[in-house]
Amino acid sequence: MSIKEKQEEITKAMKEWQTLENKAVAQTAKIMTETDHPLIRLVMEVIQRYSNMHHRVQQMIIDGFEQEFIGISPDDLVRVWDSIEDHIKLEKKTIEMAQAGLAALEGTSKTVLQQYLLTYLLVDEQKHDKMLADLDTIKKGMFKSA
Repeated sequence: MSIKEKQEEITKAMKEWQTLENKAVAQTAKIMTETDHPLIRLVMEVIQRYSNMHHRVQQMIIDGFEQEFIGISPDDLVRVWDSIEDHIKLEKKTIEMAQAGLAALEGTSKTVLQQYLLTYLLVDEQKHDKMLADLDTIKKGMFKSA
């Protein structure tokens, strides 16, 4: 299969995925109208926002194949890298805070909801940390090839 065929296949899959994300947004909105429970509403809001963000990421993948791809240069990263490093430190601190919160609640049976929410926050902060680490990998790869 040629690169062009692979790109067309991925573009088709991204568009189908976007349709599913749109359905997820509608479904979470429906669920929110069916409940007054704050935890259920919060979970649906979080999922809805992620579905919207996924749609944007999928569109950038599509645009990268169908239009001129938005490239990134070493200068783009260097210009903001000090700020990104500061943000990496913040992410690491939030991970530590979530871990400490979970450790403090370990073994308690009356804090299930708090543990559920702290676990969500921990996983999300770890995801942000990984995204920034991957951006650093891209930066290092750019400077090796330059």
